[in-house]
Amino acid sequence: MNCKNCNHPLEIEAHFCSNCGAKVVTRRITFKVLLVEFFINVFGFDSKFFLTLRKVAREPHKVVDEFLSGIRNRYMNPFAFLAVGAAISLLVFNHFKDDFKKVNSEMYASQNAEFKKKASIDISKFDGLSKKEIQKIETEKKIAQMQLNFQDGMLNFMLRYYNLLSFLFIVIYAIFSKWTFWKPHNFGEHVIINAYFFGFTIFLSLILFFLALAIHPIIYMYSIFLYIVFYMFAFGKLYQLSLGKNILKLFRFLLGLITIFIIIMIIAFIVGIALAYFGIIKI
Repeated sequence: MNCKNCNHPLEIEAHFCSNCGAKVVTRRITFKVLLVEFFINVFGFDSKFFLTLRKVAREPHKVVDEFLSGIRNRYMNPFAFLAVGAAISLLVFNHFKDDFKKVNSEMYASQNAEFKKKASIDISKFDGLSKKEIQKIETEKKIAQMQLNFQDGMLNFMLRYYNLLSFLFIVIYAIFSKWTFWKPHNFGEHVIINAYFFGFTIFLSLILFFLALAIHPIIYMYSIFLYIVFYMFAFGKLYQLSLGKNILKLFRFLLGLITIFIIIMIIAFIVGIALAYFGIIKI
């Protein structure tokens, strides 16, 4: 029997061609074979996926430096790495949809309790109120309903478009990491850097999500601090920063992120109110 790729003669029961290194394939492709091949190649312990995951966790700077220097076959492509994490997260979070909403709402538990209280007020039970007082209660009730619907809408949007949002986030992160660390990397290289780093935090969020379900929702709520520690560790290694300089750079990076996310939230809230006002969406 000869190799189907280079026509080199093969030894009996050979698994790989001694000439070109290609795998010897003798069985037909079935759905079962496709599944096995997918999980072995992508999630096998010796696969690029697990190698990349381990290396980003331990030596993120080496993964970035080697990939940017041209060593592309050793690690998983950064966008594929991010896409796998986003796809798994999308499946997990949608499977545990109610738990996902509950865990994320824990951050605003006391505030939401107040909104729910105001949103469920039955104005007909109030006697002796002036027209002005009734209008005030109705306005507060309407605002509380819009706040609750806005939060629910944001969570549903995340659940539906988590994979697309992940790629949007790395562009936003790249903008501010470039702003924070001006040299030596260009913007395209910062996109690569953040694809690896943000991709790793996605896998962290999955672990913390399951811990939150098993132990307490507050674990997921405070996971942001673990992400910050990882980003400090990763960028500190990449740019060889002292602790003091690392903290200063972190504040600059976070300031930009917080600013842009506040602007996005304000715009989203204004749009939500406008849509509710004109009756495009119901409150």
